[in-house]
Amino acid sequence: MKAVTRNGKNKLWLVLFLIIWCVQMLTAVYFCCQKQGFHEDEYYSYYSTSRTNGFWVEDQTWMEQEDYFNEYVVLEGQGFQYGLVKLVQSWDVHPPVYYWILHTVCSLFPGQFSKWFGLVINLVAFGISMFLLRHLAMQVTKGNEKASWLVCLFYGFTPAVMSSVVFIRMYALLTVFVLLCAILHMKALENYTQPKDKLSLKGFLLPLAVVTYLGFLTQYYYFIFLFFMAAGFCLYLLWKDRNLWNCIRYGASLAIAFVLSYITYPSCLGQMFRGQRGAQATDNFFDLSNTVERLQFFWNILDEYVFGKTLPVFLLVILLLLLTVMGKKSRETVVSNSGAKQHAEWKTILENHKMYWLLLFAVVCYFLVVSKTGLLLGNTSVRYQTPIYGMIVLLVFEAIRQLGKTCGIWDKINRGNWMFIAAAVLCTVINLSGLLSDRVVFLYPEDEQQVQFAKEQATKQTPVVYLYDEGQSWCVWDCSNELFEYEEVFFAGQGSTAPIKDSKVANSEELVVYMSNSADAQAQLQRMLDSNENVTEYELQYSEKYCDVYYLY
Repeated sequence: MKAVTRNGKNKLWLVLFLIIWCVQMLTAVYFCCQKQGFHEDEYYSYYSTSRTNGFWVEDQTWMEQEDYFNEYVVLEGQGFQYGLVKLVQSWDVHPPVYYWILHTVCSLFPGQFSKWFGLVINLVAFGISMFLLRHLAMQVTKGNEKASWLVCLFYGFTPAVMSSVVFIRMYALLTVFVLLCAILHMKALENYTQPKDKLSLKGFLLPLAVVTYLGFLTQYYYFIFLFFMAAGFCLYLLWKDRNLWNCIRYGASLAIAFVLSYITYPSCLGQMFRGQRGAQATDNFFDLSNTVERLQFFWNILDEYVFGKTLPVFLLVILLLLLTVMGKKSRETVVSNSGAKQHAEWKTILENHKMYWLLLFAVVCYFLVVSKTGLLLGNTSVRYQTPIYGMIVLLVFEAIRQLGKTCGIWDKINRGNWMFIAAAVLCTVINLSGLLSDRVVFLYPEDEQQVQFAKEQATKQTPVVYLYDEGQSWCVWDCSNELFEYEEVFFAGQGSTAPIKDSKVANSEELVVYMSNSADAQAQLQRMLDSNENVTEYELQYSEKYCDVYYLY
């Protein structure tokens, strides 16, 4: 009877999880619909997987919309060219798995460009990652359905995870592989009960090798998480029974995965250590002067975009519970007068919660290293810690639950459901506060009006001039969705102030000018006035990240 009842409760909690999962997926779709524009890296995702001839701009030259647009779409007959995708990525700083997937989706719709090609990949990855987080939570909490459900409820509605869904890059997919890596290690710990147990080849070593191969070739940050997870795991094996043979087999499986990764993508080592981002990350890591600033920066992002500025409150609760537990243990030591007994109890606690400690070690180390190496790009830097945000929520919630149990508070509270309901309400309030406070990044709602302006000018056939910075010509793709609306765009370098002699520019009654914000605005505006006697006035329409848009009449 008890087994039947327990099975029924498990099914109930699974149903409750599926309900919030569906609501979270619908919420993610809603924010995908709200996405009006693109980050420059998102444009690069399309360009680097779909490039036709190689986009470049040439001074004093018109570029037709078709030539510009074709660099962002897979043309008929050019689909499924995975070798070309790998070649293009070898010129950049990232491995190719994510781009292969995006290229596959784009190849199914030749000649088309849509945000949904990238968003659908993230939606699938998000849906999978929520199931993986539930599984990981069940492992760490030893099957506690309530705690696991709360973790998923809280994390799945955070602005951070919604931002990862709408950001058309590899971080949502990376989260899947990082969670799989954690789950496999937790399973190995769970099965490692007897001294000299062999690590399962089919159940652990081979699956981990596959996950490592795919994870590493998705984003190099996977290596950071795996490195510390592996270090903690091997230290546990050696501490448990000095089983060096298991460590060797474990290391060999990972070595095989990395060798296959190198064979597949030889550029990986150069990108990690010698490329632009690799060298930059190394310099940041060894620069001790910026440590406090960087940790504070990423800590603030964690606090705001995951915990809704309530993380200090959660940590204060943990601290108070910890002090209570330590006080209780101290009194027990005085009464029993047995230090050996207390030492044995603490050793038992460490063994019973080995999954928690290993996960905590890997997550904290990942956070510290990425905080030292990630780019400081305002709220868009939320992406770099995305793979561990769910695990951080799990670690915080489980610390409160376990400390509450140890000091006896949890048993009193857990007799009824009121505390659980209160916790669920609190999680919901924190999440809604974040989602309704414009904390979901990468939506770019301002682009709707900017594209509308471009459509209106395209309808009037107003000539468009883009004055670009010759040293950063790639910046022109940051406003691609606007330029797509014009039949053609005239590109001119801002290094010169000589009037433009093109007849279309010189004879029009009005002009639209995109000007790099690194230019001498007054000098370049005067250049445009000198280029066309019909225009005498100008108005700044709006400013973008890399350029300002003027209307001349």
